[in-house]
Amino acid sequence: PPDPNPLSPPVSPQIKTILSGFIIRGYLGKWTLIIKTITLVLAVSSGLSLGKEGPLVHVACCCANILCHLFTKYRQNEAKRREVLSAAAAVGVSVAFGAPIGGVLFSLEEVSYYFPLKTLWRSFFAALVAAFTLRSINPFGNSRLVLFYVEFHTPWHMVELVPFILLGIFGGLWGALFIRANIAWCRRRKTSRLGHYPVLEVLVVTGITALLSFPNSYTRMSGSELISELFNDCSLLDSSQLCDYNSSENRSDSGVFSANLADRAFSNTLPDRPAGPGVYTALWQLALALLFKMLVTVVTFGMKVGMG
Repeated sequence: PPDPNPLSPPVSPQIKTILSGFIIRGYLGKWTLIIKTITLVLAVSSGLSLGKEGPLVHVACCCANILCHLFTKYRQNEAKRREVLSAAAAVGVSVAFGAPIGGVLFSLEEVSYYFPLKTLWRSFFAALVAAFTLRSINPFGNSRLVLFYVEFHTPWHMVELVPFILLGIFGGLWGALFIRANIAWCRRRKTSRLGHYPVLEVLVVTGITALLSFPNSYTRMSGSELISELFNDCSLLDSSQLCDYNSSENRSDSGVFSANLADRAFSNTLPDRPAGPGVYTALWQLALALLFKMLVTVVTFGMKVGMG
């Protein structure tokens, strides 16, 4: 049967259904590819709390399905076509994250029912070519393959494994809470008056997101900028609030202080110094950003928008 709304999220269940042998007409067609590509650009650029990873898998599978019609071997053989779609799913994740191995694992574990060894190597080769092509095109303008690139100049210490473990536990619990909240909201959407008007729902959520995210600098910036802000090392010349540490230098001697500042700025390291007021302000803003992102993402996921 035809898909009633081929642009609605999520994408993985539909792709998984197709790879299991079910036919959804029009879901991987040329018009879906064109509309999905346009809406994906607009949705990601709108500032909504959504991503492009799932839709890129859909776009890659659409391209693979269209290309299969050019070859008799794949046009008349559904099993061969599904092998190509499995490789296309790996390509979509590889392009989204710059991770070819991760794309193959996603296709193997998440969407594919039948994944022979020959398909594994073909999927890896396709994902690898896609990653190299992405780097050659250089869409981010920084010659980086990965979407969230960070640099570390300070080594980790063994004692820091304890907060890392606590962070992992917190992330798992927070993720479970998010899933439960999103499921509850999706059920509520089916019975609410706003859920019967998907265009109005998108307009309302977009307006609320724009109004509430603008005052906080950590919700106003993009995901790539936020990751770079949080993970890159601080330098003495960094103006970020997270790098606002009180100096232990003698500021009365401006000449000595300026010389030390210039010498140590190139090392991109900070001595052990007490946190300044900017750090505490940034922590409060990050806490508010966490709660806001949680709530707005729960509401955003499931809307009739080409997203992931």
